[in-house]
Amino acid sequence: MKMNTKGNDYFETPRSIFRQLDDIFKFTLDVAANENNHLCEYYFTEQDNALECSWFSQRCFCNPPFSKMADFIKKAHDEVLKNECPICVMILPLNSMDTKAWHKYIEGKFVYEILEGRISFIDPQTKKPKSGNNSGTVIVYFKKRIRTKNL
Repeated sequence: MKMNTKGNDYFETPRSIFRQLDDIFKFTLDVAANENNHLCEYYFTEQDNALECSWFSQRCFCNPPFSKMADFIKKAHDEVLKNECPICVMILPLNSMDTKAWHKYIEGKFVYEILEGRISFIDPQTKKPKSGNNSGTVIVYFKKRIRTKNL
């Protein structure tokens, strides 16, 4: 899986945002990480290619590479709905809400939360927050809906 070496593919999630989510979901797998920025003990790197691997019943966190955002949205959708993954929490730019992938794989199927304000993601080179994020942030909770009727 070749990623964009320029731009937003490697920007990291601020630990404060991750900790709030991890306190709730107790993540076991970071599906879009590397040796230097993984937020879970277990993680997939570019070489592992999360888009080709099973997420094998893990509680997944995903800050997808910007250039592969639609592919990761589809993968999270598919993994959760085929019972491979009980939950995947994905952090996305707010402008992803007007994409084909959003409407095909998220809207009307999964719950999401729009964050107030702009997140300063971490620059992978300086390891410091990068100001100037031109989009808000939405967090999508890919999980199956609770059924109220017996199957």
